[in-house]
Amino acid sequence: MLTGGASRRMGSHKPLLEVGGRTLVARVLDAAGARPVLVVGPGQGVPAGVRVVRERVPGGGPVAGVATAVETLTADPEVSPPYAVVLLAADLPFVSSAHVGRLLEALESADLAVTVDRDGRTNWLCAAWRLPALRARLDEVGDAYGRSMRELASGVRTQSVDDPGGVALDVDTPADLARARHRAEGAVEGAVERSAEGGAEPRADGSECGVPTVD
Repeated sequence: MLTGGASRRMGSHKPLLEVGGRTLVARVLDAAGARPVLVVGPGQGVPAGVRVVRERVPGGGPVAGVATAVETLTADPEVSPPYAVVLLAADLPFVSSAHVGRLLEALESADLAVTVDRDGRTNWLCAAWRLPALRARLDEVGDAYGRSMRELASGVRTQSVDDPGGVALDVDTPADLARARHRAEGAVEGAVERSAEGGAEPRADGSECGVPTVD
């Protein structure tokens, strides 16, 4: 998970902003499920026990963060690195473990699986890579500072993963945040109505007790 970025359009550190009564960083961590997590960037709001590393030169953009992650994951020759990594930005309030699973499944026929929303917009920071392919592209790119994710993905065998439910909605501006909060509130209201009809008790984050938050 990448927690860096200047958050200029938002005006404050995005991972600590709350949607549905929980921080964005907590919501994105939920999407990992039982999978190991590595956070690259500031560690505010990251629970104890989750590994956090910083880029050598902060502010280099997402590719620099990805390069730091890959370097960290492959640093110990005594430890076998994972076959694949999922890249998630820390501003995805509705990303789910189920969607992460879909990204990983798409790697059966590709080296990169990337989320594409209903409007055809590609979210490069809601994606999964085969680690060997990612390492190879980073080597080809060279200096990762200031590079774009689109450039990193150029020429890579890619599979699009559709997102009709908008789980990969990102939050970049105060208007985006307001829409995300409204959406989360709507989910809670719907859960309250179902609870009144004999369903599960609603939770503050928009899920229901007895039903997993994600997956």
